[in-house]
Order: sequence, then structure tokens, then C-alpha cells
Amino acid sequence: MLSARPSGVREANAATVLDVIRQAGPLSRAAIERRVALSPPTVSRQVAALIELGIVREAPELTHSGAIGRPRVPVDIDATVLAACGVHVGVSTTTFGLSDLRGRLLAEERLPTPGGGPEDVLGFLASRLAVFLRRCPQRSVVGIGLVTGGHVDPDRGVVDHERLGWYQVPAGELLAAATGRPVHVDGHLPAMASAELLFGLRQTPKSLLYCYARQVVGVALVSGGRLHRGPGRGSDIAHLAVGTDVRCPCGRTGCLEASVSEQSVLREAVADGVIERPDIHLLHAAAAAGDPGAVRILVARARALGRAVAAVRDVVDPDVVVLGGQAITDAPDQLDELRHSFADHTALPGAPPPQVTRFGADVQAVAACTSVLAHLYDRPFALFTAARRKS
Repeated sequence: MLSARPSGVREANAATVLDVIRQAGPLSRAAIERRVALSPPTVSRQVAALIELGIVREAPELTHSGAIGRPRVPVDIDATVLAACGVHVGVSTTTFGLSDLRGRLLAEERLPTPGGGPEDVLGFLASRLAVFLRRCPQRSVVGIGLVTGGHVDPDRGVVDHERLGWYQVPAGELLAAATGRPVHVDGHLPAMASAELLFGLRQTPKSLLYCYARQVVGVALVSGGRLHRGPGRGSDIAHLAVGTDVRCPCGRTGCLEASVSEQSVLREAVADGVIERPDIHLLHAAAAAGDPGAVRILVARARALGRAVAAVRDVVDPDVVVLGGQAITDAPDQLDELRHSFADHTALPGAPPPQVTRFGADVQAVAACTSVLAHLYDRPFALFTAARRKS
């Protein structure tokens, strides 16, 4: 569960049934009834409605032939017809994704984030998106998820992103107008944490801390099985002190983002003569070849990240810590250093080692698609009503 359930009783019932099928399907209607506090006729009606929308399907091939009495045909999420589209706008890279209803990527594309004003940027991305969606013409796209960093108001679809030069940009409205499709806007960290809850973990934990690092750093928190959405910049840990001697643009020394961001480590690598140009692939290749300067830089970043994750973990004390972002997934050789640093700096006993997201380098694309899928699983009827209005 990612947010408050819809207020309409019929939609709330449908969302409850759909949630059970997502987590435990394929299930017969009788098996669904045993897991929810709904009557058999109500479950049957909701399953029928979800089948009509193409969200779930009957799976007669999975019917147990040895059962006594009338065969109970199971139902499962239909991953063959509908799709969610996602757009992750990063500081340097924009990622397109197209996924099925299980969050599995069907197609992905990366391109440099274009410059210019937000209207021009979103217009350009809309034109590229139209070409991208032709890769899967047989799929019906139920919506577009637009996710990015900075300060995002998901209810209004408005983005403030200083590093992109976006201030009070009605990003959802602009992209919807350019594509003719419903757009769901979210911050990239909440979307990534939602992806872990819906598709990344075998069981939904009561509390989860999601930590991200690439060009920017940040965290998202799940409490009581729900994504916490506080006001303002609750996920901003860019200026958390991690004890390095790196000067931050804020004027202080040792801030987390200034110490570990991709831009910062590449600047240091070029200045030290480790690589000739700021390319993260060159830095990883140099480290893999045993270059001591490259290893030193990446190990220092891993240790700083481990210290930061430990500090935040000690404040919120979650059941599970998940790490994501290319600063982690593209540096597997330094993961042990990160975990050792975490263990050295956490003050709470019994801390399990942080897990790494199973989405790897696809995390941005999956997260952007999840910003649509989270709406589908919480409000299936509302999502399709919005899609029909746009069509």
C-alpha cells in the first residue's frame, strides 16, 4: 500500500482485491475471499470489473485438475495488454521506460537531458517519447509517469528543481498537453521507494529506508507499510556531514552530496590525472584495472556513503535499508567498503546489512513507470477514467 486508499467504496474494494492478486496471485476467487474482509459477491464483482479493464485475467491453464467439485479458475495480473510509460528527468541523463503491470521493463532508452527552458525541454521529450512508444505498438499505455529530483508537488504536478533551472514549473500539465496522455508527477525518491514496495521486495516491510546516490543523494521512508510524504524537502540529505575535506558550494566542508556525487568524484579523478575526461565509465575501468588513484576515489565515496546511511538509519531505525542509484549499483567492487563503513558507524545493535536494489541501473526507468502503476493499484477506476478523458 502506497498511499491513502480511495474514498469510493467500489474503488476501495477493487483496490483491495487487486492488491491481494498482485502480492499472492494467481489466486482463485475463493482464495481471494479468504484474504480480504469482503463478501463472495463483492469479490466476484471486483474481479469481473478488473478483468474488463484488462488489469487481471483468468488463467485456466493453472486450474488444479485434481480438485473435487467445480474447478476454481485462478486470476492473476494481466501483464500482456497494458503498459505504463515513465520519464525520469535527471541532471545529466533522461531515461524513458515502458513496463508491464508487474513493473517489468519492456523497453528503455537513455538520452542526454536537453538544455533550455522547461517548456522546450518537455516538448522535446514528448516528441522523442512518441518515437519510443512505437517499440511496443501492441500495448495500451495507461499513463505517463514523470519523475525528477528537487521539490515536487505530486498533487499539482509542479516541479522546483534548482539544478535544472526549473521553478514552479507545471510539468505535469505541460507534458500532458504535449503527449495527449494523463501524466502523474512524482519525486524520483518516492517513486523509487514505491517501486521497491510494489515490485522489489518479496514481502512488504513495516518500515523501509531507501537511500539513493548518483548525481544527487537522498532518502525516502516507508512507515507502517506506507510511503511517508512529508512537506517540503524531507528527503534532502545533501548537506549531511560525512567528515571529508571536500568543499561544498554551501561554504561548508564535508557535505555528503559534494563528497559523493558523480560530478564530484569525476572532478577529483580528472584533477588527479586518473582519467583524461569526466567519464564515470573510464573511472570504473581504471579501478577495475587496479589504478590506485581510481580505487582510492571510489573507496572514499563508498565509505562516505556507508557513514551517511548509518547516520540516517540510526535516526529512523527501519526494518530494511535498500540502496539504489549508480553510485552503488555501478560500483559492486566497493560495496563491501560501504557495508563495513555502515557497520563501523551505526550505533544501534543488530543492524542488518543494507540491501542493494534488484533494479540495478534500470532503477530510474522502473521508478518512473511505478509512478503510474502506484496509481493503478490504488485507484484503478480513476486511472482509466483519466485515460479516457485524454483519449
